[in-house]
Amino acid sequence: MKHLNLYISIGVVFLFSSCSKTQFDEYETTQGSADFSNYISLGNSFTQGLQDGGLHNEFGQQDNSYPAILARQMGTNFLQPTVQGDGSEYMHLEYIDGEIEVIKAFDVDITTNNPLAINYDPTFTNWVDTTLAYNNLGVGGINLRNIYGNNSTEELTYHIYLGSNAPAALAWNGVQGQPITPYGRFLNFGDLNNRIQYIDHVKKSNATFFTNWLGINDAMSWAKEGGDSIGGSSLLTDPFDFREKYDSILTVFQGMGAQGVCATIHDITETPFFTTYTLEAIGKDIWIKEGADTTVIRMATEQDLLLLTAKDPLGDGMGLTQSNPLPHTVVLDRDELTRVKTSIASFNMHIRASAATHGYPVVDMYSFMSGLSSGMTFDGIDFSTKYIEGGAYSLDGLHPNSRGYAMIANEFMKIINANFGSNLLPVSVGSYRGITFP
Repeated sequence: MKHLNLYISIGVVFLFSSCSKTQFDEYETTQGSADFSNYISLGNSFTQGLQDGGLHNEFGQQDNSYPAILARQMGTNFLQPTVQGDGSEYMHLEYIDGEIEVIKAFDVDITTNNPLAINYDPTFTNWVDTTLAYNNLGVGGINLRNIYGNNSTEELTYHIYLGSNAPAALAWNGVQGQPITPYGRFLNFGDLNNRIQYIDHVKKSNATFFTNWLGINDAMSWAKEGGDSIGGSSLLTDPFDFREKYDSILTVFQGMGAQGVCATIHDITETPFFTTYTLEAIGKDIWIKEGADTTVIRMATEQDLLLLTAKDPLGDGMGLTQSNPLPHTVVLDRDELTRVKTSIASFNMHIRASAATHGYPVVDMYSFMSGLSSGMTFDGIDFSTKYIEGGAYSLDGLHPNSRGYAMIANEFMKIINANFGSNLLPVSVGSYRGITFP
């Protein structure tokens, strides 16, 4: 099994390229008691509009982030830091020897990149004007715990992660002095001696309305690395720290008189990244290395999740024998799966409690996105969590595609309308792009 290529039928191509008429008649929208004049969105890569493992906008992918869709329906100006050209790099599909294959994004840390891999655009090194006041404050890779440091050591650590001064080995592009994650560079984080923290940008936003979907990475970053705390950025966040930081954000918004809604964290282990390579789909016994800190090697069971990143090791024959098991970084074993689910449940409990304390409604994204596991239909199109063919997720298996973000925007609008008496018009999911085929 040298290559685990994906076979896509012509019928699936038509599924993703087709559009259907909206089920909603046109009508005049109203704000109700809400003030959408300065709408600010908080979150991570999901809020920023990332899909296919990167920020790209050649077909309006980033332009159709869920908060950008919301803002259009609100009828308010919404400035977000969009990329140009190939953006930050991204995964894509190519026809190779008569088959459609997923080509991973270019990785500066390896020398075995596919010749067709898309590297980041030269303009992404500078990206955008950091003096502008952006409405979309979503930052790919940010954890809730990163919004401010509890001490000088944490402040410095978070600055290097988001702002600058990482060593070359950790910098996003391998260049000394750059941050670890590239996706927050549209914000001014100051310098080592005069650090500006993420929460400082929230404080000066003067928001009249906000959406807050922070917290996803506090579980997902650890889980997508197979339960390995690589570089410190993929630690599971302590629930007490989570609650303290969440309260702090809502206290800031409450202090400026902003209205808004919060959102729970979905069960990321139900996404295609975690559910595509099942033992049934592979059809063979697979040996795994259990845990990050053990030398236990055993056969995988249905309670273990093989990650989408297991594709290449499986294709190279790893996992077929006890002497050559899959590395733990491409497996979320049963104990790690329990830890992730427990953390998500704890985080969601704190989100609901904090929102209730501060008087903000909650969008139940946990329940909504779990519905994709059993299948959902929008505008006559069926969606599921099946990789590529499911229609809602992008090629990275974690982030939605534009149709998925449209679904999310509609769910936010439903809760906004119910709590503020507004009449925001849901968008037609079928009019947005799915996966782009070659």
